[in-house]
Amino acid sequence: MMRPVLVLLVTAAVALLGWRLLDRHITAANVEGPLHGVTYAPWAKDQDPIEAKASGIFSFLRTAVSEDTAPAIKPRRAQVERDFATFAGKVEYVRTYRTSDGGEYMPELAQRYGLKLVPGAWIYSVNEAKLQFGRDAAEVNAEETRALIRMANQNPNIERVMVGNENILRWDGQKDQRDSNAVSPVQLIREIRNVKRNVKVPVSTAEPWHIWLRYPELAREVDFLAVHVLPYWDEQSSETPLEYLKNKIGMLKQAYPNKNIIVTEVGWPSNGAQRRSPATGLIKQATPAEQAKNIRDMVAWLKAQNIDYFVVEAVDQPWKAYDLEGKAGGYWGLWNADRQQKFAWTGSIETFPQWLACALWSLLAALPIMGLFLWRWRDLGIAGQFIFCGLTLLATSAVAYGGAVAAGTYMRWSEVAGWGGLAFFLIVSLGMALVQALEMVETIWRGRWTREALPAAEMIPLQPADREWPKVSIHVAICNEPPAMVIQTIESLEGLDYPNLEVIIIDNNTKDPAVWRPVQDYCAQLGERFKFFHFDTMKGFKAGALNYVLSQTAPDAKIIGVIDSDYMVRPDWLKAVVPHFDDEKVAYVQGPQDHRDWTGDRFKEMLNWEYAGFFDIGMCLRNEYDAIIQHGTMTLVRKDRMEEMNGWATWCITEDTELGLRLMEKGYGAMYSRERFGHGLTPDHFAGYKKQRFRWAYGAMQIMKAHAGKMIGNSTKLTGWQKYHFVAGWLPWFADALNLIFTWAGLAWVLAVLVPPLFGIKPVGLPPSEFIAPTIGIFVFKLVYSFGLYADRVKCSFRQSIGASLAGLALTYTVGLAVIYGLMTSRLPFMRTPKMDERATLRMALGMARSEAILTGLLWLSAIVLWRTSGVLDPEARLWSVFMIVQSLPFAAAVLVSVVNALEQMRHERAVFETAAEPVPAGPALQPAQ
Repeated sequence: MMRPVLVLLVTAAVALLGWRLLDRHITAANVEGPLHGVTYAPWAKDQDPIEAKASGIFSFLRTAVSEDTAPAIKPRRAQVERDFATFAGKVEYVRTYRTSDGGEYMPELAQRYGLKLVPGAWIYSVNEAKLQFGRDAAEVNAEETRALIRMANQNPNIERVMVGNENILRWDGQKDQRDSNAVSPVQLIREIRNVKRNVKVPVSTAEPWHIWLRYPELAREVDFLAVHVLPYWDEQSSETPLEYLKNKIGMLKQAYPNKNIIVTEVGWPSNGAQRRSPATGLIKQATPAEQAKNIRDMVAWLKAQNIDYFVVEAVDQPWKAYDLEGKAGGYWGLWNADRQQKFAWTGSIETFPQWLACALWSLLAALPIMGLFLWRWRDLGIAGQFIFCGLTLLATSAVAYGGAVAAGTYMRWSEVAGWGGLAFFLIVSLGMALVQALEMVETIWRGRWTREALPAAEMIPLQPADREWPKVSIHVAICNEPPAMVIQTIESLEGLDYPNLEVIIIDNNTKDPAVWRPVQDYCAQLGERFKFFHFDTMKGFKAGALNYVLSQTAPDAKIIGVIDSDYMVRPDWLKAVVPHFDDEKVAYVQGPQDHRDWTGDRFKEMLNWEYAGFFDIGMCLRNEYDAIIQHGTMTLVRKDRMEEMNGWATWCITEDTELGLRLMEKGYGAMYSRERFGHGLTPDHFAGYKKQRFRWAYGAMQIMKAHAGKMIGNSTKLTGWQKYHFVAGWLPWFADALNLIFTWAGLAWVLAVLVPPLFGIKPVGLPPSEFIAPTIGIFVFKLVYSFGLYADRVKCSFRQSIGASLAGLALTYTVGLAVIYGLMTSRLPFMRTPKMDERATLRMALGMARSEAILTGLLWLSAIVLWRTSGVLDPEARLWSVFMIVQSLPFAAAVLVSVVNALEQMRHERAVFETAAEPVPAGPALQPAQ
């Protein structure tokens, strides 16, 4: 018992250490005493002034509705008073932007709490005034400036005023309709002069540093330079934020040596997109730690230089993230939107102070899983125990980290729904990955296999010489199959070394007599042990045909065997597996599917080893829990149990698996023999391979819907492990469906990012990187899972395991589509898998993977466009581009496998043509008669 405890303690310690390493202590300048000033927008966390004004009713409500009845539109006086009380003693000046946002009472409240006010008048362009107020810009601007003048003249705690904010920046950036969309320098100067004539305090307007350098005529009109220096927004700079501030102030001092410079906006956001300089590659991160360090360094320097400054901004304004500046716009505050101070002004700064809480939550979530695992699999190899526990903690840590990020993010209800959907997808994906991790460690580090069937070389000699062998009736259902192939199968059955046997072949729904009559004629030559039936029309497809054959089976038959029409069986098959029925509980015995025609064909080789993975890995592990899946070939079933089950289910297109599940629900068991007793043909082309897997996945959904209640409840004799393995076996197919849905959603999301800016509309933000990185990690784990299991269990080379992985990956779209169809529909016609159909060209190959090729192209195009546009400045956009490429790999694999199929078929056809064209060598010369 000590080893599981040791594994638990070591894994938990490593997890704690990993979390601790995320939290570094960085140094920054200490700032003592109150700040000179902060900028202030009076809106509460749940308010959005832009959205409210855009509704066209703001102006009316501002005058016609009381403050208490319109809280979502007007600043709340009580909130402003609470904010000013918070600032008291910490801030000397408060800068505001619009007189209409509480300007009538702010001076009084500022005076009450010992604050000085620097109010501003917002100068509207023609279109701004029309959109927000439905009024003329000159009229609205006159109201703003009259209110500003009144405030300045009536309140001694107002020492400066501002006319306009970044008006010329917007003018400078306009290319079309400048006069309507922005305020020109001439208009702004006119407003500045008007205010200067009517007040006794200094007047200026606020603009970024480069605007002051570019428009000296504006500088001549103001009493001081009100400068915005915001290094976060300058992607071209390779300087640190402090170096950037020093440089820009130096440039302004050199250009205007006699002007007083006041930095009216300086700051850094605590959240938002990373910004990357395309010239230098320097990445600017918007994190709480970066905000604390950069603001403290910049404020300390400004204080040392005796430069008045205003930190932008006092309180986070979540609405700006949606209406103005992107995600970062909502996070510039020194206090968050709940009015909690974000950082201390002295001492070291922690980069991830939540590390301990996240570590404890991840451990709390992981401990039950790890504890159950270590108790149930305490004899597993210690490496496997460490790996599973480590992967479990990685999964819970990813969720905990995502939760921490979500807790620090302002969201609207639509975003809450979006994050919730992403979180659900992540948790489900991580859960599925842990199921696969359990399979991996249990398979590779298992001490011994307790239910492994004896090989034929050991089983047959154990049987007594006078053993009475029960009669076996072998059933072969065919439909439009090449007669030569079916005859090969019959020949192999004829060679079975078994004394008590009958074989029944039924051809159903084959219209052309030239296809089924050769098989009938061949059976007629073999005597009474071989029977043949043909029906032009048979309801129920393969299941219906097998049910009919069951009714024609010899009364003394005890065991029913079923093989596919392309299988050639070993002579010792029955003698090696029939003894398993000596255990009365065993209702059926299953052998693996294997193939004989793949050598020398890369496409078929890929398919062969992809099939082998399931039969050498999944089926062996399931057999340990008596939870194997019955397959429609190489299977033997007790006849009386089949009759008890009323035969094969005609409503299900995977009637074999459904029968096996029904038998287990009755409490009967099964046995699996890993030994290859039969070999069939692989599908000849990719379309047939897809069709076969679509049928399997669709049938699984039929079974799941029909048996879901029995899986959940206790109405059957299914064991917990049988239920687990059936559900776990379906999970990868559900993962493919989720992957397909996520791919379509991802493409739609990228369109919402790229298209709106083309029409001047604000784009949707990219999904959080906290969800993208774990998804890429899951994909990497699945590669490790696949190659690890193949290396341990499947007797193939590494190159062949790569081919098998590509073949399996190529089915992602098909399986995902089948699951979606299976959940939404009830019935689908039975689809046979064509064999010995070797027609394929390159055009046909692309046609067989048309949907996957289109998805691959769309994902690659999206990734390239995103990388070349948003990715130039935003590293998170680059991560999303990488994710789109990763997301495309399953669909690209389908195209690749299909092309390999076509190239192999063309090579075979060329070889056949060249062989036929070779001249026949002359025979020996005839000798004269003696």
